[in-house]
Amino acid sequence: MAFLYSLAHSINKPNKERVCLSLVMSVSYSFSIFTNMDTVTYLDFLFSDILTLLVIISLRRLWHDGITYLYIITGLAINSTLHFLMHYDIYISNNTSYWWLWNAYAIGVNAVDFIMVAIFFINKDFLALAAIKTWSHNSIMKRNNSSG
Repeated sequence: MAFLYSLAHSINKPNKERVCLSLVMSVSYSFSIFTNMDTVTYLDFLFSDILTLLVIISLRRLWHDGITYLYIITGLAINSTLHFLMHYDIYISNNTSYWWLWNAYAIGVNAVDFIMVAIFFINKDFLALAAIKTWSHNSIMKRNNSSG
């Protein structure tokens, strides 16, 4: 849906960043149609998100650090982290007792997925990620200049 919206919205516009990003995300998430949910593991989701992240980063020359790119990269990184934590908790630590991480995973992955879809429609920095990125970059640059 986000891909079709981005495609229709950008027909007469030169910037096709959102169309390319939404296409990559659509292809990535379309593979879940063919996934057997009885046998899939958190590691499978982790690899899928990392592969999508690598494809988006490798195609970075197609866009110019836009809001959509920042939100998608951040969302995939958060989802990858949550998938890894659940894999570690259940398969490596052999934890079968319910605890707060499982709630954080369920809410976090769904919220991040929703935000990644919503950014294609909203196209505004509603979580101030760009402002945080600029602030942190400026802080690091200041620290590096004062120490050298």
